[in-house]
Amino acid sequence: MAAACDRYLLEALESEGLLRAFLFRYARNGADVDELLQETYARLLAATRAEGVRVRSVRALALTIARNAALDWLRHRDVVPMELISDLAALDVLDESAQIEEIVNAHQELALLAECVSELPERCRQAFTLRRVYGLSQREIAERLKIEEGTVEQLLARAIRRCADALFAREVAGDRPFSLGQRIARRLRRHD
Repeated sequence: MAAACDRYLLEALESEGLLRAFLFRYARNGADVDELLQETYARLLAATRAEGVRVRSVRALALTIARNAALDWLRHRDVVPMELISDLAALDVLDESAQIEEIVNAHQELALLAECVSELPERCRQAFTLRRVYGLSQREIAERLKIEEGTVEQLLARAIRRCADALFAREVAGDRPFSLGQRIARRLRRHD
């Protein structure tokens, strides 16, 4: 019986290159392929030690065992033991307070900007709204307002400067490092 097991194992070892290539389809990491290959050999030995087992093709048996070992490995690879995540509170996964603060800050900044835009002169407000809200080009704004493109450019520049000045004057005290007013100020400094 031991001679038969040794013969089966030797035949399987002759097909090691084929087994490695086959297992590489399931596990792209060389270390995982080595682990699966060892599992294949162990299962092959266990299967051939049974009394009365007659194997016609050791290569076919080895490939079947390798496939089953790889499928078992894939099935169990992504399973996370419950002991590792027993304390969900310690993970801070559900802590949305930072996101809530960002949302509140964004709403406050938007409300401030809307207030600043509402205080603009009518033509500046129209040009600014058409450009920033509706995304129209300067040419389209000029056609719609029946003014020159250069005038649209001046109105937009004036609107941006007035909004920036108003935001600087009403800067919201917060712990955000870059509020809307600070971002606008940096952009204006880059363009000057």
